[in-house]
Amino acid sequence: MYDNKVADPYINIPKGLNDNDLWKAISNRIDAIDTMRRSLKTQIHQASSNNKQQQLFELKNQSNLLLEERTALHNEMKQVKSRIKKSHREFSGRVPETLAIEFMLIAQQTLPKAVFENIRNEAAMNIVSYKS
Repeated sequence: MYDNKVADPYINIPKGLNDNDLWKAISNRIDAIDTMRRSLKTQIHQASSNNKQQQLFELKNQSNLLLEERTALHNEMKQVKSRIKKSHREFSGRVPETLAIEFMLIAQQTLPKAVFENIRNEAAMNIVSYKS
């Protein structure tokens, strides 16, 4: 980034969206940026071939600004995804997956194989009966 400022990821995103709609809007904007940058890449190649330095400078600047916006959107998308996952976990009442997975890995390494398999099978049965 040229001026040490981070691009505003919300500059081209509608305000007031819930996280699921925000995810979609960010994804759509990233797709649009990718399309615009592909077009700019073609234009940059043509300007370079025709030795049009001013046009080349402007096109590269546009592409770089779009890349900064894309990077900011991608980083924001990670945070939105995290909030969506957290919301789903809280709604379902489940233990966060990371803790459950880590617990499972430690139990698998620590417990005798038969004990671990019995616990895993009982947990699987509880999940099946819980969903019913």
